[in-house]
Amino acid sequence: MSRNLTFQILGVVEARIGADFVRLGGKQRSLLAVLLLQANCTVTNTRLMDAVWGRPLPVAPETRVRTLVSELRRALSRHGFDGIQTKPSGYVIRVEDGQLDLSVFLAKARQAREEVSNGAPGAALHAYDEALALWHGTALTGASGPFVDAETARLEEVRMTVMEERFGALLQLGRPAEVVTDLSRLALLHPLREGLHAQLMTALYRCGRRSEALDLYRSLRSRLVRELGMEPLTELRDLQQHMLSSEPVPNPALHDQLTGPVHARRR
Repeated sequence: MSRNLTFQILGVVEARIGADFVRLGGKQRSLLAVLLLQANCTVTNTRLMDAVWGRPLPVAPETRVRTLVSELRRALSRHGFDGIQTKPSGYVIRVEDGQLDLSVFLAKARQAREEVSNGAPGAALHAYDEALALWHGTALTGASGPFVDAETARLEEVRMTVMEERFGALLQLGRPAEVVTDLSRLALLHPLREGLHAQLMTALYRCGRRSEALDLYRSLRSRLVRELGMEPLTELRDLQQHMLSSEPVPNPALHDQLTGPVHARRR
């Protein structure tokens, strides 16, 4: 197996040797993406057929899967990679540490969280930056099939969570001005995401922009009540009260209650 070959799914689905890319067709990218999302685990033929084509399946789908696997193997074997193995129920791609960008991203994020737990937000920020630098656009670009939308959304949620954690590290380091612009942009894109709004409120307040922080809370509350029939979480209401009293505000607690889409948290 070629250790020089790396795989990328946090952007365009690619296999590459250094700066050179392996030439892959659209369905080959789709097949590769499904295998890589379950790297080192067997993906059944049924799962591959449903993921790449969906229902109704094309004529002779198992034959098409075998053909597609053979084409992908041939393209990768030219670069010394022989890690796609046939199993009784399907196929498995073997990847090693450092070969798949998603695995590296998740490892860097875990490292960053450990640094935060150890009271080292500076070291955490460096690990967060390394993790997020692995993204090159929308995940799974170039792949197609029924699985793509769901997996793309899932990976984007993971990315957003890590971005929120990075903003939290910057707030812990006393650098609120550095996050206002990015948080403002993301809050517009995610108008019901309370964690982002809590961080933006905190950053604005610490930059001496108290009225803007309170306006942000009022706008968020109005949207939550109007669109979901819900009040902001207790953490956000407490944050507002601190600001109304001109008291110092704590760093937003990015636990499960404040992180992630509001719809998922409040089911």
